Amino acid sequence: MDSVVFDVTTDSLTYNLKDTVFFKFSGNPDNISLYSGESGNNFDYRNRITKEGGEINFSFQTRAQNADCFTLLGNGALHVLVSTNFPGTYSTSTNPLIAASADSALVNAATWTDITSRFNIPSTGVINTFYNSNAINIADLVQGSTVPLNIAFKYTSPTTPSLGANGITIGSLVLTSSFPDGSTANFNVVPGGSVSSTWKIVRAANTANSWATSTTQLKFTSNPTTDYSEDWAISNAFYPRIAQPDKSIPIKNISNPQLIKYAYRFKKAGTYKVAFVASNNRVYGQNEIVKQITLTIKP
Repeated sequence: MDSVVFDVTTDSLTYNLKDTVFFKFSGNPDNISLYSGESGNNFDYRNRITKEGGEINFSFQTRAQNADCFTLLGNGALHVLVSTNFPGTYSTSTNPLIAASADSALVNAATWTDITSRFNIPSTGVINTFYNSNAINIADLVQGSTVPLNIAFKYTSPTTPSLGANGITIGSLVLTSSFPDGSTANFNVVPGGSVSSTWKIVRAANTANSWATSTTQLKFTSNPTTDYSEDWAISNAFYPRIAQPDKSIPIKNISNPQLIKYAYRFKKAGTYKVAFVASNNRVYGQNEIVKQITLTIKP
């Protein structure tokens, strides 16, 4: 079939943010679509499935209900871990001992990286006061777009005193990503209730003690015991590097009359590689051409 005849020009290559840019077209292709170069609409990312670089930040707050909680925190009873090979499956047994045994085996068969030392965990302080962990970039632990990331809080101690109704509380959980292309995401790490679809509780040793979930918090509480305790709160799997291919903006199809110009306003200042994809789609084949213009948008 005949090649697509199409070209794009502008009156200038530099505009102010308040300006409307008029793209002038020659030719009469059946279809025209626009990639403005802005986030989510970038021609270079039309086929990508993963995002590289950037930051993936995790943060939380820790609260101790009594002095024993602070002592345990200072002795390293609380661990923060991540895994990229945890299968995320759990026992369906209604017998807590059977479920604990099966879940413990699966959890401990996975590879967990201890990242506790990256965070601020209080060992002393004011009782019933939340302390910020600081937002820590864990992008170095995140692999490809199809590799899961599970976050876990683990409590371990050879003996455990009574820690009160709230015990060691983890709140203000936040997991975010930000990438060089300007895209950001917030991931749901909030427990959401006493039965959580976001966090799974595993009583690996000593089922008398356990993590519990509330609307916004994770809480480790206990009965006094001289037995070893190992209890996990494990998040769902996250895929922070997964990327949806950027989409174009359709501005003409075969049923529309010839388009001789198109008006567009950019939302932010910057330098943009604008791409127009023009094509003819007929019963005997498809032909396509891409025209690009680099524009500078001043504040």
